[in-house]
Amino acid sequence: MKSPTQVPPNPSGQCPICQWNLKHKYNYTDVLLLSQFIRSDGCLLPRRITGLCFEEHKKVEVCVKMAHRAGLLPNHRPPLPEGHIPKKPKPQFNSYLTRWSVGSVKPIWKKGLKWCKVRMPVGDPLLKDNIRYGKKPMYLKH
Repeated sequence: MKSPTQVPPNPSGQCPICQWNLKHKYNYTDVLLLSQFIRSDGCLLPRRITGLCFEEHKKVEVCVKMAHRAGLLPNHRPPLPEGHIPKKPKPQFNSYLTRWSVGSVKPIWKKGLKWCKVRMPVGDPLLKDNIRYGKKPMYLKH
């Protein structure tokens, strides 16, 4: 006897995320969802394979980059060539759950007092419509 297959709540959606009503409900910390769209070396699968619409593909791409930078996908790294010896060991900073912008290179340091602080980009504008469970609004500059 076959087990019944689950029917998505929105079968008319054009991509799997839209069909399961997850459009604004995922973040870069949802590693189980993101790992379905990446290869074993950490690269994102193309749209023709995943079936994602253009908007959701861009959001997943940004979330995967942020998850890589935060260290949430440690097993998804490209293999190094045989005999590769790193030149100099890089310092290991505590980068767990950082909200750096994907385009920024430097970490966010305290750059001055609150009124004259140099604002650093945090997060991504593509994710600004996501559901927030806290009361505070999302700031893209910290």
